[in-house]
Amino acid sequence: MSARVSVLGAGNGGCAIAADLLRRGVTCTLFDMPTFAATLAPIREAGSLRLTGVLGETTVAAPSVTTDIGEAVDGADILVVAVPAFAQAAFADAMAPHLSSGQVVVLTPGSTGGALAVAEALRGAGALDGVTVAETMSLPFACRKSDPITVHVAGVKHDLPVAAFPATGTRAASERLAEVFPGGVAPAANVLETSLNNMNATAHPVPVVLNAGWIETTAGDFRFYADGVSPAVARVMDRLDDDRLELVAALGLPRVPATEWDRRMYGLTGATTYELNRDSWVHRDIRAPRELRTRYLLEDVPFGLVPIASIAHELGIPTPTIDLVVDLASLLADEDLRAAGRSAASLGLAGLDADGMIRMVETGAA
Repeated sequence: MSARVSVLGAGNGGCAIAADLLRRGVTCTLFDMPTFAATLAPIREAGSLRLTGVLGETTVAAPSVTTDIGEAVDGADILVVAVPAFAQAAFADAMAPHLSSGQVVVLTPGSTGGALAVAEALRGAGALDGVTVAETMSLPFACRKSDPITVHVAGVKHDLPVAAFPATGTRAASERLAEVFPGGVAPAANVLETSLNNMNATAHPVPVVLNAGWIETTAGDFRFYADGVSPAVARVMDRLDDDRLELVAALGLPRVPATEWDRRMYGLTGATTYELNRDSWVHRDIRAPRELRTRYLLEDVPFGLVPIASIAHELGIPTPTIDLVVDLASLLADEDLRAAGRSAASLGLAGLDADGMIRMVETGAA
């Protein structure tokens, strides 16, 4: 691979992506904001990153590490933005003065509406001309940092859906990104397809909300998926997914249940949500969050469920289970997560019918 890649964000996903690229002989730069310099320091000092898990156990020479956004962006062909959805706007603002025509900015994942939000931020800064903004449906890996320089990869997603905004750029972006993600990519119809199939929104909030007492009492000392997703919890997850699928169908997009995405991407088996979570070899050892104010609520609700419900309500589609989970999550987090989240209006979709929404994401104009 001859493309020059910069990975923006040195958390679980960013370090896993950087280490995998280096494992495959791709030189890359790893950036994080100056406020997270302490996260980068151990990598710089060790001069290496370590991978464990399904990609094998290996130590690779550290990427070029920097807190200078100009250094990370200048000269890069592909900018992989692997940060929480609530940080995407700040990264867009930081990147904007340094972007140049021909670069691809890919959010992994976009959560719900990430590419739309970042493209609008770059347009407002006069930095969008010639720049392709794309998003993946999910992170390419199930991964966690086990220490400051080691990332454990429990699973690799295959044929990861990716789309550009507008969709006229998806084919070219997919071809350029195919070598970045080891499981390959699959062009999606548009960024509504990638956004509305956001796996984190369906997988995380319900188990946190319905295991709130257990999380607070044990500080998360249980297996989040294998123990936390009981038959009753799985039933609520299914009803939430039904709300999402009503919107997906109304937009004329492929109606793929969350359970089917697990089977397709990881090769998991199991007939039901309960069985998939109970038996998942990818997720079985992942522990629950230690507290309720976790990204599973603070990211996946306002930047996952809230915009899904907002877009659905714009089209007159009820989302009773999503609305209930958002309200309960807000109470548990002691924060109005709906007010903090993205909306149809903030994503440029307000006032549009289903055809208008599809036209906007495919062409860039309603």
